[in-house]
Amino acid sequence: MKLVRWRRFTWNLKELPALNEPLKGLLQLRPAAAEEREQVERVILSALTLDSTWGNTLPAFRARLENHLDAIFRSQDVPALVVSHGPRVIAASAIGAFAGMENHLLSGPCVLLEYHNRGIGTALLHASLSHLRATGLNSAHGIARENSISARFLYPKFGSSSTECEYDLGLPENATT
Repeated sequence: MKLVRWRRFTWNLKELPALNEPLKGLLQLRPAAAEEREQVERVILSALTLDSTWGNTLPAFRARLENHLDAIFRSQDVPALVVSHGPRVIAASAIGAFAGMENHLLSGPCVLLEYHNRGIGTALLHASLSHLRATGLNSAHGIARENSISARFLYPKFGSSSTECEYDLGLPENATT
């Protein structure tokens, strides 16, 4: 069995720099509506499925993600941020805005493959961190598989620090947060 390694990224939200390159054209970044829950899940799972570093851990993560999405869409005003291209949701980031969470970026910014390399993930990460700062958090955490696209290219942005960590993909003890 292959050992799964995880990285925990931490951002000091008090020192979050401005975003230098906002989204262009018909792309719109906005909070997800309650009725978009299934669409958010589809986009996240589609993006993760095409990232080969997830491999055989995706089924376990999927169960955890579904549980988190159910909880945050019931309990938070802004459970996720999405980027839409016209009426189509092309990127999503599920957010847990509760103090003390081990992972505030529940899914991390997930962008459909055909929209990669356009700055969408960066804009979505910045918006997610800005939202967490607006909720009163001073720091935020994101956990990513080592060598994943997020860990290599996205999460190091905006002044994060990173450490190796253990992350259990089993369902959380308290599945409501």
